[in-house]
Amino acid sequence: MPIASGVKRSLWLAIPAVVGAGTLYWVLAPASGHSKARAQAVDTMEVQASGPRVVEARKLGSDRGTGGTARIVDAYAAWASDPSAVSARKLLLQRLFAEEDIATKLSGVLAAVEADQTPPERDPLWEYIATTLADLWKGEVATNGIDLMMAESRPRARRAVISSFAEVATSERLAALNADQRQTLTETMIDLTPHVPAGQKPEMDAALRKLGGNDLADIMAGKGITGKDGHVLESERAYNAALEETKKDLARQADAR
Repeated sequence: MPIASGVKRSLWLAIPAVVGAGTLYWVLAPASGHSKARAQAVDTMEVQASGPRVVEARKLGSDRGTGGTARIVDAYAAWASDPSAVSARKLLLQRLFAEEDIATKLSGVLAAVEADQTPPERDPLWEYIATTLADLWKGEVATNGIDLMMAESRPRARRAVISSFAEVATSERLAALNADQRQTLTETMIDLTPHVPAGQKPEMDAALRKLGGNDLADIMAGKGITGKDGHVLESERAYNAALEETKKDLARQADAR
């Protein structure tokens, strides 16, 4: 598969949304791909919540509007250093994910993600964030979400969006994307792979193998390009095997004659 030198983008939409400590400049176009019933279902998700912060989290989760979102984001960040607050912080995330409007939902969730300075590798909620974001990427929301990977400039929020699409690429969620979306996702992953943090390289490698095959992932990792590293690309191995088999067939035919 040829490696694209650039990726064609649809129009990025700028929607300023005040979210407490910072401003989310790039979010998805308002799209109602998720019904009110889905939002309510997320809102009532049960977690095994325990710890001194849970009551406070439930109270914060009952707030509505921009001010309520800002307080949730602030609490989510402030409690990050408290190991006993994981359940409470998950409740706060669930409140943010329960927003019906996709732009409002992402504005709050990504603001909270960015406000927490815990390295993703040590964040007990990182997998939950990535997989729950991945569940959002359907239909036109997925198209805009792929653009968001490039548009989001805040490091931790950007990493979360990229991780969510790596989750899409390596799971049954990929089947929900159409051919154009898969192609754009592949090209975007190609563009992003050289620039992601070292800790994110393995998930990008896995995503590229699912999207474009082993050779694409190997080439992006710098393997088998010059032939000097001893690595032979999968397609080259298959070609050599087919060539060797052809030679054997010709030899057998010559012997038969």
